Amino acid sequence: MTTSKLSKWLYALLIIGTLLLMIPKFSYNDPDTFWHIEVGQYMIDHGQVLHHAIHTFYGDKLPYVPHEFGFQILVAPLYKVFGWPGVYILTAGCLFFLILGLLRLGKSSRKELGLVEDHVLLLPFVLLISCWIYYNYFKGRPQMISSFMIVWYFIYLREYQYSSKSRYAAAMLILSLAIANFHAGVWLVIAVFTGMAFLESLYNKTMTLRKTAVFVLVWLIGMLNPGGIKSLLFILTVTKKNFNLLINEWKPIQYSSLENLPIMLLLLFFACTLPYALRRNPFRYLFMLGILYLGVSNFKQNLFMWLFIPYFAAIFFEAIPTANLRIPVQVFRKGTLRLLLAAGLLLNVVFIFIFPPIIDARNYPVAEMNYILQHTPEGIRPKVLASYGSSGYVMFRGGDVLCDGRQDPFITKASLGVFDWTAFERSMYGFSEYLPEIVDYDHPDYVIVANGTSHKLFGEWVKKFGQPVYKGQYGSVFYFRMT
Repeated sequence: MTTSKLSKWLYALLIIGTLLLMIPKFSYNDPDTFWHIEVGQYMIDHGQVLHHAIHTFYGDKLPYVPHEFGFQILVAPLYKVFGWPGVYILTAGCLFFLILGLLRLGKSSRKELGLVEDHVLLLPFVLLISCWIYYNYFKGRPQMISSFMIVWYFIYLREYQYSSKSRYAAAMLILSLAIANFHAGVWLVIAVFTGMAFLESLYNKTMTLRKTAVFVLVWLIGMLNPGGIKSLLFILTVTKKNFNLLINEWKPIQYSSLENLPIMLLLLFFACTLPYALRRNPFRYLFMLGILYLGVSNFKQNLFMWLFIPYFAAIFFEAIPTANLRIPVQVFRKGTLRLLLAAGLLLNVVFIFIFPPIIDARNYPVAEMNYILQHTPEGIRPKVLASYGSSGYVMFRGGDVLCDGRQDPFITKASLGVFDWTAFERSMYGFSEYLPEIVDYDHPDYVIVANGTSHKLFGEWVKKFGQPVYKGQYGSVFYFRMT
């Protein structure tokens, strides 16, 4: 067997093997998926885009910015028709386009600097990065879609800068519109990228009237979403009064923690690539600062460093001696690569349909909600007070909740209650010594308390509420008179 054929077989096995290691069942462990599906199905059933929170203690009184409605109306029918395997179909599709995008991103970076586009290390590196992104960010949430869209937007932006072809401009406009409707909260990222390209064109004296029009249209077309400017500036709502810092993924990264070792290694590798990748290029310097800012901010935004590390690493690979490997620069044609990716993901799809995932009854109140619904008259949604992390599931199952996992409707003045806390704060702080006062104020029909609560605190609640009416794998259920 020749070296060329052996290389192709090894790369084919690497691609299929890596995709099979991205085990489908690990893409179902995010509590937000539940309320995304419920909100999407509600919008489809009622034929309207929601501008208020649903299934809450407040009825329809709390305003909601529909910044992710596109994702919701896409994931809801997939779940309705296929169940959880349907959600994985969306996940697999996003992963397919992301891997192709990350690979193209590295090639685009090399092309900018006049290097041969492909490199033997680029595909293995992209697969490694994709694994991390999959296990940490592909959780049945909108960033699955926005991740590949942002990568491809950046690719077309760079191609447009060097060729000014109409097809690249059209792709930029389409992706700007899509991101604004599927995950508007991250649209500002591509707006900033476009601003960097605008400055680059001015600096290089390549700005034309046509380019200016394209860049302005990219910014303006994002306004065509149900939430308008509020959706595009959603980050200002989320970070209001630092409420977002109560959520783990928004907290500063603890680099000394062993569980964050991959993030630390990524940051160190990113620093190593800079002497090779910047090449005294103003755009690359600005882009590096933007990715560095996002990458070190918090776990949620660290995603952007993972997404764009191929852009920097693709140049760094030139410093690694690979001549003795005797592997052809381009192992596969584009069509073959796509076929292999599709085959690997299709195997995962088949697997998840044969062995569909089951909601973990220890992490979510599955049995507890079964009990509550069995003891609730048909057509009635019981008011259920549960922790912030489990309320999305409670809402998905048929309960009305204090706060369902979204933040913006529940930090408004309209949601203020006892202790002058918003619904979000009561949901986050409520399962403590303050629970009796919150129950007295919000009048839930049921309270679900997770296992692991201190015996002293639980004993105080029993004295106040009486014995739980049900105990399951997740926790205990306290019953109050139905309102």
